[in-house]
Amino acid sequence: IEPTTEPERCAKVADFVCLGEGEYTLLDFLNIVKNGGGKYELEKVNNLAYFSDDGEFHKNPLNPLLTDLDSLPPLRQIPERSYVDVGNKIESVEIKHLMRYKRYRGQVYKIMTSRGCPYGCAYCCNRFLRNLYGKWPIRQRSVEHVMKELELAMKEGPPILYVDIIDDCFFASDMEYIKEFCEQYKKRIGLPFIAKTTAREVSDERMSLLVDAGMTWANMGLQSGSDRTCLEIYKRPTKSETFIKAAKIISKYPVGVYYDMILDNPFETREDLLNTATTLANTPGPFMPLFFSLRFYPGTELRKKAIEEKIIDDNYLKYEDYFLWNSSVENKLIRSACFIPSRLTLWLVERLRKSPNSNLWKIVVSIVDIFARFVLMPITAMRLIYRSQKRSVLGTLKALPAFLNATHLPSIRKLRKMLKLEY
Repeated sequence: IEPTTEPERCAKVADFVCLGEGEYTLLDFLNIVKNGGGKYELEKVNNLAYFSDDGEFHKNPLNPLLTDLDSLPPLRQIPERSYVDVGNKIESVEIKHLMRYKRYRGQVYKIMTSRGCPYGCAYCCNRFLRNLYGKWPIRQRSVEHVMKELELAMKEGPPILYVDIIDDCFFASDMEYIKEFCEQYKKRIGLPFIAKTTAREVSDERMSLLVDAGMTWANMGLQSGSDRTCLEIYKRPTKSETFIKAAKIISKYPVGVYYDMILDNPFETREDLLNTATTLANTPGPFMPLFFSLRFYPGTELRKKAIEEKIIDDNYLKYEDYFLWNSSVENKLIRSACFIPSRLTLWLVERLRKSPNSNLWKIVVSIVDIFARFVLMPITAMRLIYRSQKRSVLGTLKALPAFLNATHLPSIRKLRKMLKLEY
């Protein structure tokens, strides 16, 4: 996203950079190259930014926002004339290459059915894109277009175990679209799938339709259990009570679920973090957390705030693994709250409130966290896989390798490397 959010910095290391949606920009660019055009012609292509020979930075006008996503061809697992560098030779891409080099060995097929997001969170690029274009609405591919891509993927790629719908919020699709999608998916694809949502879009009607069509995992963002953090800092219009209500609806269905949370936010107070632990204690289980360490990405409102308050400087660039976060006592309690009994979490929250500097309670939380990580977390993972397989023991055993391949948990990622399941 940086060529769009920081084109001038990126153009220092490239002849041209592309801002915004680039499909037709790339097509125009390649047609000029194909026809022997030079730099002067290329400098006229919409959406491009570059430095001219005299050192002046230029940004060309943008193409209109693409509204007809069906005008783009479905993605191919193995495009025509595609090649891969294998050792000291070039080979045409085949299924064996996808199974060796593609993430999850090609067993999890990722697809986007839409562009855009209904929200403009301060840590996300969607707010920047909305400002860039003046609008950033949800634009959807037709159900038929989506089905054709999935059918093609099943035909020409490795065996697919899961379809992962990676739209920012698939549940935000209108009900007529969801009904048509579920009908066609169940009839023509029939594979288990994963979908993302936010709390405000969860309903029994949506859950019932999607689960019947094959949804076995759902992903919902909490980000913070503190209303102050969500509303004032993240500009995310979802309170903790809305999240808990949505989680209760999801818990009624035979699906595995994991919730996104952001840690290491310097704008959060200790009380905000304890409120997150409290929210998790009140969230029905089982569920798996997916923690991210906050990064101030270029172009985001939160980065501007961090620069203004001198938390970071204007040249700050930090792209370390965002799955690795600080092991503070509050973060340990938040992680533990996802697995230990609710009463224990609430009791520990009160102990830390009353004695915030107590080394004793820090030690207690650390011990609880170790037990949660190495005993309760694996048990919770197995319970979720069991739920996602409609409580089938045989199905759970079959799904376990896919889970080991797909999970982002640092401990499991290390295990994958040890077992040479990850390259």
